[in-house]
Formats: sequence, C-alpha cells, structure tokens
Amino acid sequence: MDEADLSLFGSKNKHKKDKADATQIAKTPTSEADLRRIIISRPTTDDTYENCPRAGIALILNHKDVKGQKQRVGTERDRDVMQNTLLSFGFDVRVYNDLTFEEINKLLKEVAREDHSQNDSFVLTVMSHGSEGKVYAKDMAYPVERLWNPFLGDNCKTLVNKPKIFFIQACRGENLEKAVEYVSTFAVMTRDLGPAPAAPAAPQPVTYAIPSTADMLVYYSTFEKYFSFRNVDDGSWFIQCLCRILDLAACDEALRPEGVELLRLLTAVNRKVAYEYQSNTKNEALNQMKEMPNFMSTLTKTFQLRVKPKT
Repeated sequence: MDEADLSLFGSKNKHKKDKADATQIAKTPTSEADLRRIIISRPTTDDTYENCPRAGIALILNHKDVKGQKQRVGTERDRDVMQNTLLSFGFDVRVYNDLTFEEINKLLKEVAREDHSQNDSFVLTVMSHGSEGKVYAKDMAYPVERLWNPFLGDNCKTLVNKPKIFFIQACRGENLEKAVEYVSTFAVMTRDLGPAPAAPAAPQPVTYAIPSTADMLVYYSTFEKYFSFRNVDDGSWFIQCLCRILDLAACDEALRPEGVELLRLLTAVNRKVAYEYQSNTKNEALNQMKEMPNFMSTLTKTFQLRVKPKT
C-alpha cells in the first residue's frame, strides 16, 4: 500500500516556530583588510568537474519515528538500498537513524570541517516527513536549507568547485499530483556526431571568484507543495527508482574511465517515476495519484559520476 510522507489531515499546529527557524542576520565584512581586498571575476573554459582519487563522503539521514507524525513504515528499504548504491560507487557511506535536530546540526558541521580536497563530491540523503520548506528531524521540523548551509563555499573550503548533492525524500506540501493522459505520435530523430574536439591545453593556475551557493544540486522526491509517496512494503517511489538507475550505471557506464553524466541519470529517474508509478490505496483521496521528482541545480560544470575504489 502506498502512503504519503505527510498526513493528509494533519493538525494545524505542526508547524510551530522553533529554534531552527531563527533568522540569522547576514553580516557584511567591514574590516580594513576586507575593504582593500580586490575580487576578480573571469571566464573559464573548464566544463567538467575534476576527477579526484576518491568518490567522497555520503551521509544518509533516515527517519522512521518522528515526534507527532505517523511512523514511516518501509523507510528501512530506502535506507538500505541507498547505502548499497552509494557503496557501489566507492563512497564513504555513513548512516544515521532518527537523529534529533541538534544532532543533525552538529553532525553536518563536523563533516563540513573534514578534508574533502581529494573527493569528487559530497552526497547527503534525507528520508523523513516534510512540509512546505521544511523537513523533520526526530523531534522537530527545520528549514530544508539547514541541510546545505554548512557546505556552502564560504563555510566548507575543501568543497569549493565540487558538486554538493542532496537527495530529499519527503513531502513538500499537501497538494496531490493528478494523472494526465495523452497520446504521443512522434518520429525518432537522429543526427551524425562530428569529430571529437581537440584536447584542451593544460590549464594554468588561475584564481576564480564564484558564488558561495555554486555547485549544488538538490533533488526532491516531489514538486513544491506536493505529496511524496512511500510504499510500506517496497519503500518510496523516488529512492527506489533513483537507486535502480544509479545501480545500472554503476554496472555499465560509470565503470568506464569517462563515467556517466549525473544529470542524464536524474532525468531518467524523473521519467521512470512520472511514467511508471501511480498510487494504489484504499484512501480515495490518495488513490491513483502521481508524483513528479525535480531538482534545483547550481552546478557550473558537467559532473561525470564514476565508480571509485572503496575508501
């Protein structure tokens, strides 16, 4: 049976303001050294992220029991399949179950202080209940941006110019994605590929200035303000499809030296969830509904996902 990760008839007091909502005032540097510092922005010809020796660190925050919410039955399936998938790519996978917000906040800051300089990327997967703009820890809801703030460029220097990837399995509101039928008639188009471009010249050491929010990808299980579905026996549609697509890549394309483009894989996940899944539940309000995963990207280059030696 399929369930949503947020109660359809949840009480209105579940979104009380909490300590995670405290607004932090942004401070502009005012020291004399900061005022004299000259920042130069310039173009770059680099269009692919660096291929590093290690895949990187991958955190999994799995929540089955959330205070005031229905138990997330089936989330163990998502946790285990995601762990195995990330391990197959060589990630240093660290799994945490039912952490409080304080424990999550401490963990993320500690990992951000680690040395990521020899890693391809950083991955964080969260599986929990959610609402508009928030996800749940064991004890409370918190703004979703608290997940990536510790890893922004001005907070985590060794992840600057490296992909920071966030997979979020949670509801984002109370709307339901209805099915829309269509008839397709199209011809397959083909085109010849031209000769491979000449190898670029060896790069010279250059200092670049980029936004602190650059090189992030946040992949949501569902569209903003919509429900996210989880099968109590098989796990969530999104996580299960994501892992199937990544597993196929790890057995084929990602084993090749050039790897496989991440955004192409995520588009395949979008297609699989959108076309193949539909809710089947005795609750008429939730029955025969769809789900549309989507991602927000500030990636500035192509990220080639590769299988790396185990760390």
